[in-house]
Amino acid sequence: MTAKAFRLVLTGAASALMLAGCASNPPGSAGLSTAETDSAQAGSISAVDCQAFAKRMAAYAQTQRATEQGELLSATPANSFTAANGRAVEADAGEDGEETDAAPTTLPTLPLFSVAQRAGHLPVGWQPWTINRNKIPTRYAMTEVDQRVVVHAQADSSASGLYVPLHDRDAGMVRWSWKTSGIIRNADNSHGPREDSPLRLFVAFDGDKGSLPLKDQLMYEMARLTTGREMPYATLMYIWGGKRAEGSVVANPHTDRVRMIVVDSGTKHANEWRCHERDLRADYRKAFGTDPGRVVAVGIMTDSDNTRSKAESWYGDIALD
Repeated sequence: MTAKAFRLVLTGAASALMLAGCASNPPGSAGLSTAETDSAQAGSISAVDCQAFAKRMAAYAQTQRATEQGELLSATPANSFTAANGRAVEADAGEDGEETDAAPTTLPTLPLFSVAQRAGHLPVGWQPWTINRNKIPTRYAMTEVDQRVVVHAQADSSASGLYVPLHDRDAGMVRWSWKTSGIIRNADNSHGPREDSPLRLFVAFDGDKGSLPLKDQLMYEMARLTTGREMPYATLMYIWGGKRAEGSVVANPHTDRVRMIVVDSGTKHANEWRCHERDLRADYRKAFGTDPGRVVAVGIMTDSDNTRSKAESWYGDIALD
């Protein structure tokens, strides 16, 4: 594979958060023969009541805030985010949010936006990720909307994201809320030249790369040499789609190492907060046909580079159980 071909893979939306591999089915994969599975295969729709969701997330945030302030003598892996971890990760990025060449610092858990807040800047603990330095980056900033501290994303023919490298996390439940001002009308997530989305949540998994076909192993090695970072074994992506039905599983057009699940679709709920709870293990099995490895990163991305359009969205707290 030539360096040019490799760069083309990395510039696709599927490679967001450096989570891409090469197009081939993993062992035990469901092996989607079309761009999308039947909605029934994708499992139950994940939207939940936002009022009840907000109460649970507020309790979760209070626990994490207490841990950060040293009010808890001990903490479980699910709530042990500390100020030291936040400072370590923050040091990896410049004050202006520019990505540095330093190796990312892994965290035991996921920093909440409402806890690790810094008005007008990127949230502490979240690192900027650039698909390609030739692409316009999406703008991300902390803001207060609807009486909550969230991340505001603004894309204008742009693509970039934020992510958190994690350490030794089992695949459990993922919970989050988000909102968008509207869909990207000419986007099509199964078609590479139009593969954009106003909202994406990524979860990257570890696995046995030695079991993959040789071309995949070569891709991973080339990525490591080019970026200085290890690529994840597989990536599960939750998106707000424009055309696909909620519950659909979409095979990413750039790489089979990424599978997308449509959890919101269309304009019916535009400008509304949508709250979701997903079972990562169940979703991974449906998408890839096998059990997942450990979670190694979580990220978000709003992109409109392929369709040369605009998108505005908001991300609320994200939690892993």
